[in-house]
Amino acid sequence: MFFGWLRERRRRRLLAEPWPSEWESHLCDNVWQYSLLDTTRQQRVRDFVHVMLQEKDWAGGNRLIVTDEMRVSIAGQAALLTLGFEKSYYFDRLQTIIVYPGVYQSRPAESSELLLGHLESPQSFPDVRSGESWQGGPIVLAWQAVLSEGRRPKCGRSVVIHEFAHHMDSLDGTTDGSPPMTDYKFEKQWFRVTSAEFTRLVQSSQRGERTLLDRYGATNHAEFFAVASECFFTRPHLMAVEHGELFAALERLFGQDPREWLPSPSNA
Repeated sequence: MFFGWLRERRRRRLLAEPWPSEWESHLCDNVWQYSLLDTTRQQRVRDFVHVMLQEKDWAGGNRLIVTDEMRVSIAGQAALLTLGFEKSYYFDRLQTIIVYPGVYQSRPAESSELLLGHLESPQSFPDVRSGESWQGGPIVLAWQAVLSEGRRPKCGRSVVIHEFAHHMDSLDGTTDGSPPMTDYKFEKQWFRVTSAEFTRLVQSSQRGERTLLDRYGATNHAEFFAVASECFFTRPHLMAVEHGELFAALERLFGQDPREWLPSPSNA
């Protein structure tokens, strides 16, 4: 409790510091959702970024020098997952974020580690990735993918949201597509809805049908949750129409409805 109090006091002091104007520019340029948020949500994003830059260890892969633009852009995209939570959440069990310049070759997983990530293509497994999340370890991201997806509202993808969703999924010790939940009734509903939607995606993928959800989500339930989270924060209007029950389950899980701040495709 004492250390928690010290951490909260440190965060209050940190959030009282001036917000650099160049950080605001990075958010506007590289987190396309940011400019669509109301002032209250934008302030929550800024607070989140401030804390993440101070408290996390940021490292570069392949000799990359990690810049403030990279840190602010990654943290700004990750902040979207937390905007519906009653209390501020800063991924306290995540210590390290590793950034590579572009897609990279993943190191083999040890037997005691669980690796989940964003493959550049199904054929590239297990080598070439644009992101990954290690259970109990770091999140790894390819800056090229972060930047491209953060500037393209219509691409419907976010490796940042994907990997941070994996981290949230792993908080109960298992990365299985079911993040920690305290409501048993909702947990049963979640399992029913996500199991049915996962089966639907698998079958559609096998038939070669067009799917709103990235077909990589048919790999397993953990990847399905990460892919569904991407869709929820990038294409909420379409998702609510094509996957209504899944959208409602994610809305309850994340405590927010992105349709409130993202324009519908017809109005974009």
